[in-house]
Amino acid sequence: MNFLVLFRSSCCLNNTQFRVHTTSINKKQMPKKLCHQPPRARRTFSPGIHPERKRIIIVNSTQWANGTEIKYMFLEGVKKQQDVVREAFRKWEKLGIGISFTEVKSPEESMVRIGFDPKDDSWSEVGRDVLTVKGKKPTMNFAIDLTGDEGMSTALHEIGHTLGFDHEHQSPFAGITWDANAVYKSLGGDPNYWSKASTKAQILDKLPRRKVSGTKWDPDSIMHYEFDPGLILKPVKYRDGIFPPGKLSPDDIRRVKSVYPPVKSSSYKKIGYNKPLKFKTKSGGQIDFIFTAPYTRSYTFETKGNLDTVMVVSELEGKKKYYMAGDDDSGFDKNSKITLPLVKGREYLVNIKVTYARENAAGTLLVS
Repeated sequence: MNFLVLFRSSCCLNNTQFRVHTTSINKKQMPKKLCHQPPRARRTFSPGIHPERKRIIIVNSTQWANGTEIKYMFLEGVKKQQDVVREAFRKWEKLGIGISFTEVKSPEESMVRIGFDPKDDSWSEVGRDVLTVKGKKPTMNFAIDLTGDEGMSTALHEIGHTLGFDHEHQSPFAGITWDANAVYKSLGGDPNYWSKASTKAQILDKLPRRKVSGTKWDPDSIMHYEFDPGLILKPVKYRDGIFPPGKLSPDDIRRVKSVYPPVKSSSYKKIGYNKPLKFKTKSGGQIDFIFTAPYTRSYTFETKGNLDTVMVVSELEGKKKYYMAGDDDSGFDKNSKITLPLVKGREYLVNIKVTYARENAAGTLLVS
């Protein structure tokens, strides 16, 4: 499987996306309403940034700092539908990944805000992009009745987007040869009515290899569209269509555990006030620090060195973590820097995810 960890936006299919295929695949299937991915601003970089550095930053750009507690809330919806989403969050978390999910009640406290607007498509922002959506606006929407056959699959899919994974069918490693005219005809009619330009962008175009991680296509992925017979020429085995089973595939599970391995608090490094600590890790790696505030005052957390990093500061209270602030210096000739008021005696977790590191490059964290 190749989760597309990218700078593209995502949404999922509408109410027929994840239909479990129970009829003969030799029969013509009814057209399905697919989602239409909204455009997304391209990531900017300082002038003169090396292309390889750009590529690696883009691959890692949507990933959360491992150990993040993603807080979500429902903007609307009936309990039965909300319960499907709650269970989908639990299914991802029960894999033993280094990300946890907590339901909250207020938009101000939430990172993920979930709507149930049937007039919209089903969709989700990708990874840390949810943090760019301000106020009470949704970062995820469900346009279908989740208590139906496709409900759990759709919920798992959208949470996959929130974790930073994009659609699988546009993987450059898929090797799909489309019958373009058939695709244009199918998507140009009821119920999608897409233009040729939209169909090309949403289905036919492959994502550049420099913008994805991994080298394997997973047609069984929860992040894969279902495609009816007659749209694919090659591989020959998929001429009769692609019908993912609608659950987390083995490759889905391996990939998410690779991106977000279990977090062990014993691996946290203690850092003192005005006592810089060096750290070193490869691109995509992470180092975690614990700081206990010696005084009640404002402190500045700052990285030093030739690394691209995402830094997140959270307050610890027992096993609970409260996100306070984050900074991303990736692609710019500066360092991550956060200034916050802290309380004497309280512990603070500092996650530093390295989005790009040249070979043997090291950094330093200073709390001043």
